[in-house]
Amino acid sequence: MRLWRKIENHDSSSSFKRPEIIGKTERQVIKKKVNFKPVKTVFYLIIAVAVVYWVVFSPFFRIKNIVVEGVKSVEIADYLKISLTGKNILFFLPGRYLENLTQKFPILQESRIVRGIPNTVKVIVAERKQVLVWCSNKCVEIDSHGIAYQEVLRPSDRIVLDDKANFPVKVSEQVVSGEFISFYLSALEQMEQMGLKITESRIEETVFKVIFKTSENWEIVLDSSESLKNQISALKQVLETNRADIKEYVDVRVPGTVFVK
Repeated sequence: MRLWRKIENHDSSSSFKRPEIIGKTERQVIKKKVNFKPVKTVFYLIIAVAVVYWVVFSPFFRIKNIVVEGVKSVEIADYLKISLTGKNILFFLPGRYLENLTQKFPILQESRIVRGIPNTVKVIVAERKQVLVWCSNKCVEIDSHGIAYQEVLRPSDRIVLDDKANFPVKVSEQVVSGEFISFYLSALEQMEQMGLKITESRIEETVFKVIFKTSENWEIVLDSSESLKNQISALKQVLETNRADIKEYVDVRVPGTVFVK
C-alpha cells in the first residue's frame, strides 16, 4: 500500500515535476553562423574589374589637350596633336614615343613629355640650330654638334662648306665632330674681323685641310687639327708684310712656316 503526503500551499502541477522530465522538455536553441567570406570576395572582385575597365576604357583618361612648347615647325606641331590625341595617359610610354619622334624629325635635338592627369600632356622640345650648310652628294644643314638634321637646296646667300671628296651624308647622322665645327666657325669669324671677305670654303680629302677662298680670288689653307690662334697670327703677319705677294694662296698649316704663292 502506497502512502502519499499532501504538500500544502504548492501548485499541484509543479509538485510532480521531476528533473529528468525537465531536461527533456526544455530544449536549447543553437544559432547557426553564416559564412560571408565568399560573398565579400566576389564583391571585391567585381569592384576591381569595374575599376580596371574604367581606367583602361573610360574616356576620362584619354588625352584631349596637348600643349606644345619650343616647336617652330607647323608639321611637327600637327603631328604631335594628331598622334597623341586619344591615347591613354596612364599607359602610353613617353620614352618610346619620343624615340620614334626624334627618328621621324631629326631636327629635334631634345624632347620631353609632362603628363597632367587626367587628360593633358605637355610636349617640350628644342629644335637644332643650323650653324653651317655642308654639301657633298647633297646639301644638309648641320648643327653645332656636327649632326646633319635636314636636307636643303644649295643656298646662294651664304657660305657653304663643300666636300670635294663627295663623301655620302645621311640625315640624322654625325658628319663631323663638334670640335671641327667650332674651329671652322671661329676661323670664319676671325678672318672677317681681319677685313677678309670669304666667298667659298671647302675640304678635299680630309677635314684636317680646310680651304677658304677670298673675294680677292686667293685662298687660305688651315689645319683644323692645329692651333687656330697660331695660324691666324701667322696669317696676320703675312697680310701686314707681304699681302701684295699673295697671288694664289697662303698656307699656314706648318707651325713657324708660311707658304705664299
